[in-house]
Amino acid sequence: MKTRTVQVVSFTAACIWATLCFIGTDHLYIHAQEETDADSYRYNPESKRDPFLSPFYRRPEQPMLEEAQTPLQRFDLGQLKLVGVIMEEREPKALIEDSGGLGYIVTKGTPIGSKGGIIKAIEPRRVVVEEYEVDFYGNRQAQERALPLFVVGAAPGEEKKQAK
Repeated sequence: MKTRTVQVVSFTAACIWATLCFIGTDHLYIHAQEETDADSYRYNPESKRDPFLSPFYRRPEQPMLEEAQTPLQRFDLGQLKLVGVIMEEREPKALIEDSGGLGYIVTKGTPIGSKGGIIKAIEPRRVVVEEYEVDFYGNRQAQERALPLFVVGAAPGEEKKQAK
């Protein structure tokens, strides 16, 4: 009986060997290549949500601080004062003075202020500036501020009364 078991085992081994020879090495190579393609996948986490953070968490956007391109962009709006307005038919102009006493002639669309403000309107007694501020949630919101006309010889409280 032992010889019969040995014969069956050797016949089985011969069949397996013949099958592998008949299939050839090309099939084994292709199968091995498919496995290496699957193994070569690399996870790229860029622009994907961090799985360890809450789904409701939003990363605050960092405002890009640009270098001031004009002298008016180096000053905060509180350091500037409106000293004159020229109302022309085509385009009104305004004279703005900085804390050092230098004057600048501006028109609508001129960049002004350290917070990236732009002059939106020039009116007879004020200049409207639109600035951008980042709120608590990291959202960038536009906010309008006005530079009132500076009246010489008026007290700080009387300035608004005479300018209107």
